[in-house]
Amino acid sequence: MRKHLLYGTVALSLALSACSFAPNYERPQMALPTGWSSVAGVGVAQQNPTTPFWRDLGSADLTRLIDQTLAQNLDLEAALHRVEQARAQAKSAAAPLYPAINASGSASRTYQDPQDTNSARGGGSISYEVDLWGKNRNAAKSADYRVNASEFDREALRLVVTSDATNFYAQILSLNDRIRIAEFNLKNAEEILRIIEARFGQGSVSGLEVSQQRVAVNGFRTTLASLVEQRSTTANALAILLGLAPQNFSAPTAELATLSMPQVNLTPPATLLTARPDIESAEAGLLSANADIGVARAAFFPSLTLGLDTAISAGFGGPAAAATSIASSLLAPIFTGGKLTGNLENVTARQKELAVQYRQTVLIAFQEVEDALAALKSNNDRAVLSRATVAESQNAYDIAKARFDAGAIDYLTLLETQRSLYQAQDNQISINQGQLSAFVQLRKALGS
Repeated sequence: MRKHLLYGTVALSLALSACSFAPNYERPQMALPTGWSSVAGVGVAQQNPTTPFWRDLGSADLTRLIDQTLAQNLDLEAALHRVEQARAQAKSAAAPLYPAINASGSASRTYQDPQDTNSARGGGSISYEVDLWGKNRNAAKSADYRVNASEFDREALRLVVTSDATNFYAQILSLNDRIRIAEFNLKNAEEILRIIEARFGQGSVSGLEVSQQRVAVNGFRTTLASLVEQRSTTANALAILLGLAPQNFSAPTAELATLSMPQVNLTPPATLLTARPDIESAEAGLLSANADIGVARAAFFPSLTLGLDTAISAGFGGPAAAATSIASSLLAPIFTGGKLTGNLENVTARQKELAVQYRQTVLIAFQEVEDALAALKSNNDRAVLSRATVAESQNAYDIAKARFDAGAIDYLTLLETQRSLYQAQDNQISINQGQLSAFVQLRKALGS
């Protein structure tokens, strides 16, 4: 009779263990746009890119640097340990799904006339909480979703680190070009100063022209010193991303032209929901909160624990005695002072908060793509104009220099054309670097 009762209890508990009070998950409903706004002349609609964005720039040196960043970046290493923590917590959360087995042992010696006695005792116990309402399974699911969220967070950080490293690299290369242009213009300005000083010695020009050109030369020197400083600070920032001390890092010496401007692959807006790790992390957090509701609801119902205890005891030299007991216990909450209700209200409100945050994350993702598209389109248009401006400025300077050498124009005209050429060349480099930065920003916003 007892066996039938035990078997019936186990069968009933297993049947009930299929229950779960977690609400059915539904992704928050949103009105997703069907396409992007500022795409004319910017990119083509394709599937998700198959190669990382930095490889599309066509630089083996950049690819090597990014590989080094991924291997050595300290923020990524710390994020990996956060993932390991989440996995360990998930392992602990899943422990109640399995039986707990314990063993115990003891030995004693009693001193009593006329004869001392010795005894030993050993025992073992197995206990298992039947998951009647899905409490333990939902707790394990919640922890697993938190693991997923931490992994997505690391992927989001990986995207940030690689895009920052790529931008720093491009900035250094653009500063290399700007420094070379500044050095060339400084050399020309010093040559013009030498000519003007020679003419001043001959009495053909006044001291005003000499002072003006000296001011121009000092301006070029000041600009050059500022550019060198910017390159140093940018290289220091890149070194930190690489996990290196700035003293152990040498800045790249390549030109910006070594980076190609690739075609942009524009995926539909709906793909961002599964392409961007920050959105996936937000959804994993929402799934975790959804499972937590199931845990909180199950706490209102009775819990059933099955147990098996076995003990063996014997005196040394005497017969051994064994005992086995099978038990089950049922614990039902009756009055908790509002603790269970408060917990359920808390996790429910948390789930609603995360649902709102998820929608906000998606909207921000759409904004970031549109901003990057607008920036890329603007820089593309400006790049076309800058090339024409540089060509015209160079032509104007060449004509002015020839006329100045022939004595056909005054110094102020030459100085103005010189300044215009330098400004046009410097702007062109900045715009080209802005194109690459906007491309990286767009690929980052698209989650690839």
